[in-house]
Amino acid sequence: MMNPLAGVASRYLASLAFPDFRWLWIAAMGGASAYWALIVARGTLVYEMTGSSGTVGIVTFAAMGPRFLVPPLAGYLADRFNRKDVLAAAYWANTINNGVLAALALSGSLELWHLMVLSVLNGTARTFQMTATASLVPNLVPRDTLLNAVSLNSATQQGSRLLGPGVIAPLLLVWGPGMAFVACAAFYTVGLLMVHRIQTRATGNLGRGSNVVSSMKSAVGFVARHPYLRALFVVVAFHCAMTMSFEALFPAVSFNVLDAGREGVSYLMMGVGAGGLVSSIIIAGIRQDAWRGRMLLVTGLISGLSMLGLAASTSLTVAVVSAGFMGASQAAFMALLTSKVQLLAPDEMRGRISGLNQINLGGTMAVFNLVNGFLVDYLGVATLMTILGVGFAIIVVVSLLIAAMRQIYLRGVPTAARASAARAVPAA
Repeated sequence: MMNPLAGVASRYLASLAFPDFRWLWIAAMGGASAYWALIVARGTLVYEMTGSSGTVGIVTFAAMGPRFLVPPLAGYLADRFNRKDVLAAAYWANTINNGVLAALALSGSLELWHLMVLSVLNGTARTFQMTATASLVPNLVPRDTLLNAVSLNSATQQGSRLLGPGVIAPLLLVWGPGMAFVACAAFYTVGLLMVHRIQTRATGNLGRGSNVVSSMKSAVGFVARHPYLRALFVVVAFHCAMTMSFEALFPAVSFNVLDAGREGVSYLMMGVGAGGLVSSIIIAGIRQDAWRGRMLLVTGLISGLSMLGLAASTSLTVAVVSAGFMGASQAAFMALLTSKVQLLAPDEMRGRISGLNQINLGGTMAVFNLVNGFLVDYLGVATLMTILGVGFAIIVVVSLLIAAMRQIYLRGVPTAARASAARAVPAA
């Protein structure tokens, strides 16, 4: 008789049975924990220095902005060279970057322009990290566990919002941002060590003599011609713009609405992470693609409407619980969307398509964190979050009018669509 715990593990944690994916998963958790801890520590520090959500938005944009420009190069390198080597270089860069940031903070010489420059460098390296990770995941597990692997990789992004801010919350409270930045450097160091344990060599179909512009042009054309990928990219953009660009808002919520100070920002981010971690693991256990499609529709609606709870919160406890519901619905929705993109992306172009998805996802979040940072100074947190949340719920309903999205919601990604995507790869 099968051990019940073993049965649960085989369903929800199947991909972790493969050593290289396991090392990648731990590395991703370390890197993402550092990233979300940085978002909290930098945002808190900048808000205390300036008292302006707009300035917090600018610094957050500096960290996310490279995801507009860097992904074409990151995707090209992930298809041209060994994806593990590209990933290791990104972890090296961010380990050094955070070490410099911590040294400046602890020495008392950290200025706003230092934060801006180091944020740009951090965002640049993270773009390489995320693109290489997304393109490497399908190379580390069998195809029949790909959906599980993508969901578990998404779980690292959500669990890290709990782990990273959770670790630095007492550091911020007792010792200030300097020690929080030391913790971020330690997270990146753990990730670097795990990446170096990966043995798999994987690359795309780009050979010597290929160039970034022509190779990315072929990837853009592929996505534009494919009705399912095109529809998914549009929905991702709206979701990231309207429900996931909240990092610049949390300091204003904590300081102005909840009167919770530094630690309140960490607790809100932890709430998002806790909810996201639980929902990502639940999604990892859903094996039928058709059910995932229906869950995509449901979680999309909840992702928008859940923002209304945080908009109406007046106590830290209620706000953290509301943030948990936000995180759960957003994480589930993005894990489901990302798994469908990975199912449709041929391995020969996976790095470039992952790069395009990073532009779509991270670039959109960068711009709207900047916009939201200024809007909240004029509209207020409750009004802005209500407009965005209701607006995205309407977008989900309207997306049912798109034939490809309606097919995905009701039946999942058709097998024929996956096969045609694999056959339609242009020559490198």
